[in-house]
Amino acid sequence: MKENHSEDEQLRSKATEEEELQNSAPKKDSLQALKELTSEEDDSVTEDHKSVTLGTLLGGDILAGKWFRRNFFFLVMIVVMLVLYVGNRYRCQQEFIETRNLTDTLIDRKYKALTRSSQLKEKMRRSYIQEVLVDTTLKTANTPSYNLKVEE
Repeated sequence: MKENHSEDEQLRSKATEEEELQNSAPKKDSLQALKELTSEEDDSVTEDHKSVTLGTLLGGDILAGKWFRRNFFFLVMIVVMLVLYVGNRYRCQQEFIETRNLTDTLIDRKYKALTRSSQLKEKMRRSYIQEVLVDTTLKTANTPSYNLKVEE
C-alpha cells in the first residue's frame, strides 16, 4: 500500500509539474521575446547591413535598429521642439509684419495730418484772406483795433 501511495504522489507531482511547465511556457516565451527585443545586442543588423542604403531606408530597417530604439524618446523630443520652434518663428514673423504695416499706416496718417494742417494755416493767413476779399465790398481796417474798458 505504501508503494501504491508513494507512486500516486509521484504521479500527481509529475502531473502538477507538467501543468506548471505548460502554463509557464507561454510566459517564458513572451519574456524571452521581450528580452530579445530590448536587449543591447542586436542580431538583426549584421555586418553586411551596417551600410545605409536606399533599400534599408525605404524598408524601415533603420527603425528596428538598436540605436533608434535607444534614442526613440530623444528623437521624439527633438521633433516636438522643432515643431514648437517653427510655430513660434511663424508667429513672430506674423507679428513683425503686422507691426510694420501698422507703423507704415501711422506714418502715412501723420503725413496726411501735417498736410491738412499746412493747408489750413495757409488759408488762415491775412494775405490769402485779402486776395479772396478783393471782389467784395469788405475791406481790411486801416486803424488798429483797440480794447474797450468796461467797469463793473
